[in-house]
Amino acid sequence: MSTSGSKRVFHREYRIFLAICLLFVAMAFIFDKPADIFEGLGRILTQRGLMVTDFISVGGLGAAIINSAIACLYGVAVLYFMGAKPDGAAIMCLWMTAGWTFRGATVLSILPMTCGVWLYSRLTRTPFSDYPVPALLCHTIAPIVSVFYFSNPIMLHLDAQWHPALNVLFGVLAGLICGFILPVVTSVTSRIHKGYTLYNVGVAGGMISMLVAACFVGAGIKVPTESMWYADRQVELAVFLYIIFAALILTGLVTGFLRNKEKKAAPFFDMKKLISNTGLPPNDFYSLVGESVYINMGLLGVIGTTWTLVLGCDLNSGALASIFSMVAFGSLGKHIKNVIPLMAGATLCALVNTMEFTSHVNALAILFSSCLAPIAGHFGFLWGMVAGFLHVLAVIYVGPITNGFNLYNNGFCSGLVALLLVPVIMVFSRKSKGKTNDNSEKQSEPE
Repeated sequence: MSTSGSKRVFHREYRIFLAICLLFVAMAFIFDKPADIFEGLGRILTQRGLMVTDFISVGGLGAAIINSAIACLYGVAVLYFMGAKPDGAAIMCLWMTAGWTFRGATVLSILPMTCGVWLYSRLTRTPFSDYPVPALLCHTIAPIVSVFYFSNPIMLHLDAQWHPALNVLFGVLAGLICGFILPVVTSVTSRIHKGYTLYNVGVAGGMISMLVAACFVGAGIKVPTESMWYADRQVELAVFLYIIFAALILTGLVTGFLRNKEKKAAPFFDMKKLISNTGLPPNDFYSLVGESVYINMGLLGVIGTTWTLVLGCDLNSGALASIFSMVAFGSLGKHIKNVIPLMAGATLCALVNTMEFTSHVNALAILFSSCLAPIAGHFGFLWGMVAGFLHVLAVIYVGPITNGFNLYNNGFCSGLVALLLVPVIMVFSRKSKGKTNDNSEKQSEPE
């Protein structure tokens, strides 16, 4: 991410994002009464947020939207404090924050970890602006903080009653520690999977969560998980999503047209240029097509929402988090060409595995399989389907080991799929190329 040093500018991209946040707020108050929203928001802010915790089920649709809007304001404030210029990564972070604060994360649980990332930058004497992704996407392990806030497992294990302030202290310390180590772990995991999964923070969060869960198990401390799955108000949720994505597409059309008119540049939305990108780094679509990247993001949101409805799955906080994740990475690696093969393969797996087709595991894994977009983009449609198929299986059997502490559980599983599948694909690719070269050499030999 490029920065402007110590100079802080409230860039147009941040203003656009805040305008969409205002649309969030307006729709929240259309869906629910103010009294119900504020009461529901109180319930959301005092939840542990372990996976699967559906904030719409906890506080209601309006309150969940307001919680997301508050976190969006927080995300913009952090990027502004950093003095960060908008690029694909910054836009991605904001939309990921918008999605995941529907399911498991709040500003209360994110703030200590952001501070931990800041402390890491201070200790290593590196600019805080070098770490926008861990500073915002730290919400992947937000439940580690909120579990201490609201059901301190150590206190429960000792069967002791502590002052609530001690619980908050434990939560803040846990957040500072997790935030401090997250930049280091993300730098390592990105080298392991070499960019073949876009959800690198999910891989890092999975490793941290697995270690935390192992410590609890080793100490004999049980942290009960929870499962809340919302299935009401489907029409309102669909309307909410389609309006947001229509606003994104319209924003992309308008800003792209104005940019093109000002600079007299090439066509403002070069779809051919966009889909020619495999999704592997460098994959900053903002640098490729500018503000019109919102068209790609909006289209991905429409695809994710429509796919969910056609399959008969529920729209809820989990679906919103997964669909907004697709939208977020529409600025950083995802496009129609490299996500559809994965979702097709994942849907096929959901049809044949032993779980109910529309179960929340299958439903979310289908949408989140798009995190392996670089595999489909680099190796083609067939391997993309294979990756999507394997991703669902990995989520079913590997996911539970993080004990609900990692919200990006699909991201963690995708890292394992990429780590195991990509070397196999490369072997087959080399053999295929070898045969092609042999045939071409034989054809070129004189008779």
